Amino acid sequence: MPGLQLPDPSTETLDRSPLELVVCQVRHERNLAVADAKRALEVHGGLGGKYPVLDEAAGIALNIVGGPAGVSTAQDQQRGWNFRSSDGAWTVVLMPEFFALETRAYTDWTDFSARLDELVRLVQTALEPSLEQRLGLRFIDRIKDPVIRSPEEWKGWIDEQLLGPVLHGSFGPAIKAVQQVLQLDGGDDTEVLLRHGCVLEGPAEDPVWHYLLDHDCSRSGGRAFAPKTIREGAERLHTVALAVFQAAVTKKLFSYLRGEV
Repeated sequence: MPGLQLPDPSTETLDRSPLELVVCQVRHERNLAVADAKRALEVHGGLGGKYPVLDEAAGIALNIVGGPAGVSTAQDQQRGWNFRSSDGAWTVVLMPEFFALETRAYTDWTDFSARLDELVRLVQTALEPSLEQRLGLRFIDRIKDPVIRSPEEWKGWIDEQLLGPVLHGSFGPAIKAVQQVLQLDGGDDTEVLLRHGCVLEGPAEDPVWHYLLDHDCSRSGGRAFAPKTIREGAERLHTVALAVFQAAVTKKLFSYLRGEV
């Protein structure tokens, strides 16, 4: 498969950015050293006070075990850590099988990638993972400006080929919600899972329709854990994410989000 063939995206900052959440997750081999508070505090201290709120985190992993008696499942309690900024807008997550950086206050890629690179280097030093198993970068956009009162009014703002059933003569007026999922080959060993659709919001007497574009870009396959390759991989995924977003919206909407209208 040739993968996505999209033009190089614009990297300019949007005045009316619809971004709700940005998450980058790095999966690695299981590392029980994460539960060691001393090592976790080494990562936390190296972050220089950006995320002063520290909490212990717990999760459950489902393990599938095969044997003479057949296949069975067992739950495994996992312990890790959350570091949060004072305003709660930024979170670092450390768990035995992954670490992540997430924010609801994204400003630009330069800031996010610098924070990510700092985290990767500290994890390498304190926790010593050997294998990168998956690198994922997820952007969730909720477009609620301009104000849209019915699903079909997204015509002219979202690419019509994505709108699909919204523009159907019979289905469109009756739609209460729409969500579609596209699994795309991003090229260069990357994949994009694009979830998109209309969501009804607001009170019944004055409803509005938001449009969600949730694109999870990733690369999988084992490789040596190295900050340089993770940084380069994240840069590639960021470019793919921008290109997918800009292909999903029309020039009219992109101009509007830039503040030109």
